[in-house]
Amino acid sequence: MTSGPFPAPITDIIKKRRSWRTYSSKPVENEKREQLLQFIAKLDKPPFGSGARFQLIDPDLKFTGKVSGTYGVIKGAKTFIAGIVANSPKDMEDVGYLFEKIILFCTGIGLDTCWMGASFNRSLFAEKIKLDHEEKIPVVSPIGYRANRRSLTDTVFHMSAGSKNRRPWSDLFFNHSFNSNLNPKDAGSLEIPFEMVRLAPSAVNKQPWRLIMDEGAVHFFLKRTKGFESMFKMDLQRIDMGIAMCHFELAINETDTEGGWMVEKSGMSSIPNDMEYIVSWKYSHNNT
Repeated sequence: MTSGPFPAPITDIIKKRRSWRTYSSKPVENEKREQLLQFIAKLDKPPFGSGARFQLIDPDLKFTGKVSGTYGVIKGAKTFIAGIVANSPKDMEDVGYLFEKIILFCTGIGLDTCWMGASFNRSLFAEKIKLDHEEKIPVVSPIGYRANRRSLTDTVFHMSAGSKNRRPWSDLFFNHSFNSNLNPKDAGSLEIPFEMVRLAPSAVNKQPWRLIMDEGAVHFFLKRTKGFESMFKMDLQRIDMGIAMCHFELAINETDTEGGWMVEKSGMSSIPNDMEYIVSWKYSHNNT
């Protein structure tokens, strides 16, 4: 079963997606550009209602194939998509949620991508976008077709990110409180949505999400990496939370579990000081 406008089951698309920084000279066909633009045009509002929009950009290539504004990280890409969002309390979560939907749609129609939240020059991209005074560009991604081989820079990024090394369930998911780990067999119909969150991409693969399954709800918390905020111009770990929310919602929509997002901080006690509550998914299905 597919999730809405996606061309394949979302679990298959999530497992297929990989970051790629080295691209072939093959341009994105007009048909696929139009598919992508139509998908973007039909995106629902994000969970927190932030004003986000997305724009395709065709940057200038240097003779080396390096793309201006990416500090040499991206090579050969002819087209990018930029995420633009207006300042609001949950703007980063919302843009992460929507941008990941776009990334997964690109994967589903056979395009390669790479989340970029730090390794691009925002001012150079902003020159090609008319920004309102309250707007910013938190993320961009190349879209296109991977080259036959990764460049040396791409290989170094790929290996250092350690994206294949995901944290185990015992680090990420909890049952009723942070004092009790959640076993997959106890998650019932939510096992696959939890697993899709575990497979989500995140900045430097820090996987900052922590989820608690409670009675009729799943609570999302952010466990920050110390010193991470000061390293980057954007709050990338809040973007990561939006990505996790996207994976969870798309996966749960392929089950018979009905629900939606609510900001309703649970009455749980003994929440560690380093846990920041973000949102809850409230569901009505009998999870057995």
